[in-house]
Amino acid sequence: MSADLDWRTLGPTGLEYFGRMCAGVSHELKNSLAMINENAGLMQDLAALAQRGQPLDPARLAQGMERIARHVQGANAVLGALNCFAHLPDVPRRPVELRGEVALALALHRRQASQAQVELALAPGGEVSLSSRPFLLAQALDLCLRAALAAGPGRVELAVEQAPGGAVVSFSGAGAPLAAPEGPEAGALLAALGARCTGQDGALRLTLAHLPATF
Repeated sequence: MSADLDWRTLGPTGLEYFGRMCAGVSHELKNSLAMINENAGLMQDLAALAQRGQPLDPARLAQGMERIARHVQGANAVLGALNCFAHLPDVPRRPVELRGEVALALALHRRQASQAQVELALAPGGEVSLSSRPFLLAQALDLCLRAALAAGPGRVELAVEQAPGGAVVSFSGAGAPLAAPEGPEAGALLAALGARCTGQDGALRLTLAHLPATF
């Protein structure tokens, strides 16, 4: 695929994907900040009551502080995922650890999964090495995850396995059957990755090939 064709077919969808992921993360951060602000207000109210002579309730104080700490940790995790995501385009082609890339995709789709009432889980397993295009790989995972979320409430488990000449990510759920992504944009994306996505017995199977260092 030439550089020009690569941009014309994948550039616009890549920008849309990048913006959609950033928008989702920003919503999560705003929610965390709102909860931190709310509990900080509670701390201020307790302090004001104590200044007027009312005994300070240690339980309420501890509860508010625990909530603030929990949301700070959550926001920090979201920012960590965003930082990893922002660096995906740094090197267009490089070796990746596929389980880590899948875990990052799940973190970025946490809000969407919650809205769709879908529980996303990554099956345990060892490291899976793959030579790929990280940003396009993330888009391919996004395609499959959106198909999983569109299937409705339930649980979807992802499994990552090494395979001859590459690796496989499988998506299986207890809800509605998962439909393989279709259309010219999906086709161009998968072709750029040397990948294919198939549906079988209600599950999805994303087969990824090792890509050469230059192509």
